[in-house]
Amino acid sequence: MNLKAEKFSMYRIYLLLRRDLGRQFRTLLLVVGAAAAILITIDVLSFSISPQQGEAGHYEGLFASILIIGGFIFSSTAFSELNWGTSARTYLLLPASPLEKTVERILLSGIGWALLSLVWFSLYSYLSVTLTELLSGRHHPLFRPMGAQVWQAFAHYLVLHSFFLFGSIFFRKNPLFKTLLSLFAVALLYVLLSFVAVRIIFAPYVSGTFAFQDWKKLGLIIENLQFRFYERIDLLRTVRDIFYWGALAPIMWILSYLRLREVEIKDAV
Repeated sequence: MNLKAEKFSMYRIYLLLRRDLGRQFRTLLLVVGAAAAILITIDVLSFSISPQQGEAGHYEGLFASILIIGGFIFSSTAFSELNWGTSARTYLLLPASPLEKTVERILLSGIGWALLSLVWFSLYSYLSVTLTELLSGRHHPLFRPMGAQVWQAFAHYLVLHSFFLFGSIFFRKNPLFKTLLSLFAVALLYVLLSFVAVRIIFAPYVSGTFAFQDWKKLGLIIENLQFRFYERIDLLRTVRDIFYWGALAPIMWILSYLRLREVEIKDAV
């Protein structure tokens, strides 16, 4: 992979973004408008019937769900043009390098979706609060767009969306469901291998397993694990955090770029 040989221009990336936003603006406007109307109707009814629904943190949790779930769906369609003959040829012939196209889709499906979700959800929540108070006389806490929970959701989304971006170009059909199944399979394999590894490595300290009555406590009983291996466990957590926050998304972005180059080579573009 020779990135130095790739053409890279922020202006071409801007043109790609303008092209995609121009093509998808009406669809996005209809979708977010319909979603806002449905959510506002639900808010007015639910807050009128049950005022407890308006507890602090309600909007922050709902925003995180919409950001992540909606973003996964949106990211899974990032390279949907490549699944259709005419549109695939048109997209591959655009005067931009694979690197520029990949960066543009990362910006659009990652930062672009996050910002759109924040602006849209803020407008929806303020309108919902206003209408609820006018129609039912009840007030509930406002959405806090600068709250810690919102930024935490942003951070996790920017990492996790990279899997679905890669899935959109790797899987030709049903990329969303295939990506979810792939992630589930990888997670299951990871859990099984970790369980076996812990069982072998810490065999001298294992004294049994928790009962199945409480699934949250299911696992091995390792006597004084935290005190015996505190430094090693702390090191493993640090390595895990560095990999998750610093390496995971870039790895998936690079794989997406390589896959796009492969598609262009196969199609002789």
